[in-house]
Amino acid sequence: MKKNYNLFTIFLSLALYISSVTTFAQATFTNGVFVLNEGGFGLENASVSFIGQDMVLQNNIFAMVNPTQGSLGDTAQSVAINGDYLYVVNNGSEDIKVINSTTFQYVATITNSVEYPRYIAFYDGKAYVTNWGAGGPNDHYVAVYNLADNSLLTTIPTGSGIERILEINGKLYVAHQGGYGYGNTISVIDPATNTITGTINVSDVPNSMAEKDGFLYVLCGGVPSWAPDLDETFGALLKINVTTNTVVSQIDLPNMHPSNLKIDGNDLYYTVDSHIFKTSVTTSTLPTTPLIDLEPQGAYGIYGMDIIDNKIYIGDALGYITDGKTYVYSTSGTLLNTYTVGFLPNAFLKSKQAPLSTGDFTKNTVSLYPNPASNVFFLTTDKNAKVNLYDISGRLVKTQNYTANGIDVSSLNSGLYMAEIIIDETREVQKIIIK
Repeated sequence: MKKNYNLFTIFLSLALYISSVTTFAQATFTNGVFVLNEGGFGLENASVSFIGQDMVLQNNIFAMVNPTQGSLGDTAQSVAINGDYLYVVNNGSEDIKVINSTTFQYVATITNSVEYPRYIAFYDGKAYVTNWGAGGPNDHYVAVYNLADNSLLTTIPTGSGIERILEINGKLYVAHQGGYGYGNTISVIDPATNTITGTINVSDVPNSMAEKDGFLYVLCGGVPSWAPDLDETFGALLKINVTTNTVVSQIDLPNMHPSNLKIDGNDLYYTVDSHIFKTSVTTSTLPTTPLIDLEPQGAYGIYGMDIIDNKIYIGDALGYITDGKTYVYSTSGTLLNTYTVGFLPNAFLKSKQAPLSTGDFTKNTVSLYPNPASNVFFLTTDKNAKVNLYDISGRLVKTQNYTANGIDVSSLNSGLYMAEIIIDETREVQKIIIK
């Protein structure tokens, strides 16, 4: 039986629908934020969620857009956009999914020399991917791909435990966080020769990096207390001049293991356990009071964080046993939204931007009506069409070939749905409200 749907909720949902219909009518994911959900190792349950400009969440959008493609991958480690494509680096399935960054249509899978990959960077038509290899002390490398055809160009041997990689002014900086050991260096790669041209010594376990005004900021987490056969060390924030590749300052964080360094304008953010700290990039001392404390919300630690369009996006793994949470805060520390996303949300990425205007509405080749619908809705077409309906979690709830009798939705609960309309070789996705 359908749930009751009060008038206020209908009008609210309708307003959200009208404000964002042009984006989804053309099956685009723009003007929003992607949430990368890592998934459990060996479970093939990595996924991507999307929070639109209207702050409406859609989960598992890869499966929604590509229902016959199969899993996004096993253990999605990182995600990045370059040009028209989004790249998901899957550590467990040892591949890189290439996806259209606007429509989220599957494009290709890169597998050549992808061996426990971690992170990706781009420069001059090439992709650079850090790989752990088989985990031995001397088999870590950066794989280099031609983005025109995704072919492997070469591999660059490196030291162990390579993780984050960042392009700055035509140079690549690779953090050696450590695999089975615990690293404390940054390698500098010249992409013109694909060779390592320098090494910068930092503190233990450099886990995140950011660039600002010609300086590389490196946050080191320190060796954890549970590390076998190693003494515990603590965190530090280092500032490196990328012209000379020398450390110009270091601020220690006694008794702390920080991570998730981000820079937004002149503000610098990082996390310690379930706390988020905020300071200035010019600071010489770090704050003792957090901007945000997630302990009251039951968070043990923060799994991922980013600052996008004056909002702080935070991933909570919820004990690594269930779908995670994403919290959205203002940069002043006010909670704005809470979402249930996929398993282990570890990264956030701003989507491509596209202007939204009511003029785009006329570009739809097919419209659906009435909207909201009670028991049935119709399409403005006399062609053979197939309609797939997905709920806002990305789950397929109904498939039906369109007839003059319309699409029967009387058995569905009230709420917001995505209608995928397939006619010949064309495909559109539109929102529909069922009341």
